[in-house]
Amino acid sequence: MAKNIRDVELFLFDLDGTVYIGDREIEGSFAAVNRLREMGKRICFFTNNSSRMHTDYIARLNHLGLRVYSDEIYTSGQVTCEYLLDNYRGKKVFLLGNDRLRAEFEMYGIELSEDEPDLAVIGFDTSLTYDRLYKFCRFVHDGLPFIATHPDNFCPAEGCPMPDVGAMLSAIRLTVGREPDLVMGKPHRTAGQRIALKYNLPPRKIAMVGDRLYTDIAFGKNCGFVSVLVLSGETSREDAERSKVKPDYILEAVRDIPDMLI
Repeated sequence: MAKNIRDVELFLFDLDGTVYIGDREIEGSFAAVNRLREMGKRICFFTNNSSRMHTDYIARLNHLGLRVYSDEIYTSGQVTCEYLLDNYRGKKVFLLGNDRLRAEFEMYGIELSEDEPDLAVIGFDTSLTYDRLYKFCRFVHDGLPFIATHPDNFCPAEGCPMPDVGAMLSAIRLTVGREPDLVMGKPHRTAGQRIALKYNLPPRKIAMVGDRLYTDIAFGKNCGFVSVLVLSGETSREDAERSKVKPDYILEAVRDIPDMLI
C-alpha cells in the first residue's frame, strides 16, 4: 500500500537544514509548523545531535520565534536514556559526552561512573579529551556493552564540519576492533520504534521530514514512516535522483507541506 502524506498525524522534523540553518529560520518553516498544528497534526522535532539537552532546543526554537513545548522535542540522547532505563536500569554508565549530555543522563536518573561502569555510551562529545577517549577504548576492549547515541560522521558547521560520533566510532574500531552493539539515532530503527510507542501511532501515520538522505530519509524508510525530503539543506534534487534511498516525497522546503494535505 502506497504511503500517503494526507494520512499522517505526526510530523517528525529534523532541525538544522530543515527548519533553520544556523540561527536563521528557513523561510516559511515556522508558519508551516503552526499551520499543521491548526490542522490538528502533532509535531515533534527529532535530532541526532546529542551535544545539547532537549531543553536547549526548546530555548533555541523559542528564541528564534517558534513556540515549542517539551513533548515536541526528542533527541538521540533522550532515546538513549529511555532505552537504558528499560534495559539497563540500575546499571552504571561510562559516558563519553559533554556536560549537557551528562546533565540529560542525570536528569533521567542514570548513574554515571568513571571507574566501575557496567556499560559504555558514546555521544557527541564536544569536550573530548584524549585521556577519556582512551579510557573509553579500554572499557570497550574489556567487553563492556557499547552503545552510541547516533552514527553521524560530522556535524555541519561554518567553515569546516565538526567531527561527530561516527568519526569517533571509526577511531574506536581501528583501535580495539569493535563496532557499537547498538546505535540509537537516525537511521536506526530503535528510535523509530520508541517514537511510535511514545505517540501511540502506527508507522504509516508518521512522517519523517529532513534534508539528509542517509539519516532522515533512510530513517523514515527503515521505520515504515512516510519520508519527506526537503531541498533546503544539504541534499540537491540531483543527489536524490542518484541515491538508492528514495523518499516518498521531495519538496523544496517545509513551507510546502501544509498545501499537500488539502
